[in-house]
Amino acid sequence: MTGLDKLRKRQIRKSLPPKLAVTFLMMLFGCAMSMLAVFLECASAESLPQWLTSIDIRSFSVSLLPWVFMALPIALFARTPLRAAVNVGAFFSGKWIGRLVYLSLITHTQLAWDDFRFWLIFTAVSPLIAVVCWYGRGVGASAGFAAALIISFFFLYVFHFTSTFREFGFHWQYGFLPLIFLAVAIGMLWRRPLQSLFSVLGGFALAYIYVLLPFSIPVV
Repeated sequence: MTGLDKLRKRQIRKSLPPKLAVTFLMMLFGCAMSMLAVFLECASAESLPQWLTSIDIRSFSVSLLPWVFMALPIALFARTPLRAAVNVGAFFSGKWIGRLVYLSLITHTQLAWDDFRFWLIFTAVSPLIAVVCWYGRGVGASAGFAAALIISFFFLYVFHFTSTFREFGFHWQYGFLPLIFLAVAIGMLWRRPLQSLFSVLGGFALAYIYVLLPFSIPVV
């Protein structure tokens, strides 16, 4: 762990009750946000404010973008990578539990198996992703690369990439929200000017490489 500690130093808290309380709150937070998302999905367009319908709120709430954005500070500002893994895992566990409870008890509908399977798998791997994110707020080239991986995810939602850049431009399906999320993510990951510049440029390059892959990865 000595090499990893050079990237980012852990702040170990020995008291267990506060840890358990934070983890439980993260699960409740994920559950509450999931129920709100299902409510927005089921609401009619006439009952929603115009600004919500203009950003295609139904599609937005089921995409990965808002959930990764909410989980990012949970991972980045944890005291240790282990706490980041536990709290992010609890958040996404609350996410699919809240959706399951809302659909079963309020709308009396069943959760689609493909949707359930995707979020179950994503919840299982989210602690590993959280550890990578935690080190993304460290210092050094490895931390800068981890930050670039995170930033590339947001770039894929902000810009429409093509292999030749002929149709390169902004995605407008969700309005300016992805751009705002990108700016906030860069702010949360900001460490040193040169390292942050490397992360931003590297994130853009990784997003472009993603569209060149010969196979599809269900991320965006």
